[in-house]
Amino acid sequence: MMAEQQLLSAAHEIRTAIKKRLIEREMSQNDLAEYIGISKVYISRAINGDVSPRSIKIRKQIYQILGME
Repeated sequence: MMAEQQLLSAAHEIRTAIKKRLIEREMSQNDLAEYIGISKVYISRAINGDVSPRSIKIRKQIYQILGME
């Protein structure tokens, strides 16, 4: 149970940091999806902590775009 709680906490921190940066840059998740060239569904999954390889790759792109590296 402890590992699950840590995973949820980390996902929350990531989601909060990305959303804060989007607000600072006056961007939406739709803007990110268009910029990357993928569906907004995949953006949402990545931002909300999905751990699939595709979401991890998308998160890395988001970090780069938003200057979070």
